[in-house]
Amino acid sequence: MIRLICTLIAGLLLSGNILPAQDLIQNYVREHAVPVRTIDPDSVDFTDLEAVGAAIGDRRMVMLGEQDHGDAPAFLAKTRLIKYLHEKKGFTVLAFESDFFALNEGWDHLNKTKPEIDSFLRRNIFGIWTLCDACAPLLYEYIPETYQKQHPLTITGFDNQLILGYSDRHLFPKLDSVLRSRRLPVTQLPEYAQDILPAISNWYKYEKDSAAQTRCIRYLETIETQLAAVAPVDDFWLMVIQNLIQVNIQYKYRHTDYYRSHNARDVQMARNLKWLYDTKYPTEKIIVWAHNFHISKYAGHYPQDFLNKLNTMGDVFTSDSMRLNDTYVLGFTSLEGRAGRIGQNEYKLSKPKSKSFERWINAEYDYAFVDFREYNAANPVDRDGFYMSGAILGNGRHTNHQAHWNKIFDGVFYIKRMYPCKRI
Repeated sequence: MIRLICTLIAGLLLSGNILPAQDLIQNYVREHAVPVRTIDPDSVDFTDLEAVGAAIGDRRMVMLGEQDHGDAPAFLAKTRLIKYLHEKKGFTVLAFESDFFALNEGWDHLNKTKPEIDSFLRRNIFGIWTLCDACAPLLYEYIPETYQKQHPLTITGFDNQLILGYSDRHLFPKLDSVLRSRRLPVTQLPEYAQDILPAISNWYKYEKDSAAQTRCIRYLETIETQLAAVAPVDDFWLMVIQNLIQVNIQYKYRHTDYYRSHNARDVQMARNLKWLYDTKYPTEKIIVWAHNFHISKYAGHYPQDFLNKLNTMGDVFTSDSMRLNDTYVLGFTSLEGRAGRIGQNEYKLSKPKSKSFERWINAEYDYAFVDFREYNAANPVDRDGFYMSGAILGNGRHTNHQAHWNKIFDGVFYIKRMYPCKRI
């Protein structure tokens, strides 16, 4: 009986009715990889991006990744995709992996002239992008240009690190004013002006002072409790306090407990993104600009145990089925080249394994797009996964991992050769 079953299985394999998991996904990628003509942001013939648009469909949220925070060709490709999504698909909000307070409170009060926009973006989006030549067409050309037209592109942010220019000058004076105007009991304490407000205002100076960090977190938690008693659950200033709590936890543990530090940040970024999606822009279509790992879904399913201890913004955000169905996550990968963000050393990309996604793409394609929706619908049961690159752990660790990439990302944008930014 066993011999008969083995014979039947062998026959099915040979006939092509059943294929090993690796062969199935390999054949799918080879057959469904759509060439993309260019990543030049100045190219406004978007016909080669129609496959991307069809895959996104009517979703309200598109997350665009990057392999490294110095991935220059990915920045160019993302700029062109943003133009396409804004002009052809009705996306009106662009959310950066940068300061939540500055890119909401500050942007909302900004006089939207080109000089003001240029200056504000330089000071309130992280320098890994604002100093990169490949980001200049988006930040200093396209975004200001949209404010001369009928449908501007609104900028926002979701990072809990409230440390950039606008926050440095305005966060705590404005927060103090809000807390006093709402008559929180903490503001009536004698120590509020002498101890509590200075402590929370200088939180970033306590990296090597655990006692001060703990005291700062305790003050913020008290403020959170009192503010929650008088404010709606979706109050912006309540969100600001929650961000300050989590960034304190992130910085407190970043040298002693990497997982706790990382998870504090990514979970809060997911909360911020949910607030933007549900509360601030409930009817708008939103583009997210972040790292591959931050936007990745399907956490907890890596063969490497150490990766399974990490939460990701994308996984937390899409844990709700409605948001999952309304979100398209687009990862980026490359076959070869070099990487390295502004201000750090360059490094060579790891060589992909013989049976990996990058080697399945037609060698003649410089750029390509693969949508996994059809494959996932036909193959709902978990398989072994496959190898793909993409700097899943960030700068300097561009490695070829085996994972369920077809579930981690809804689609992948392939760029044959990666190269680092040049400083503006």
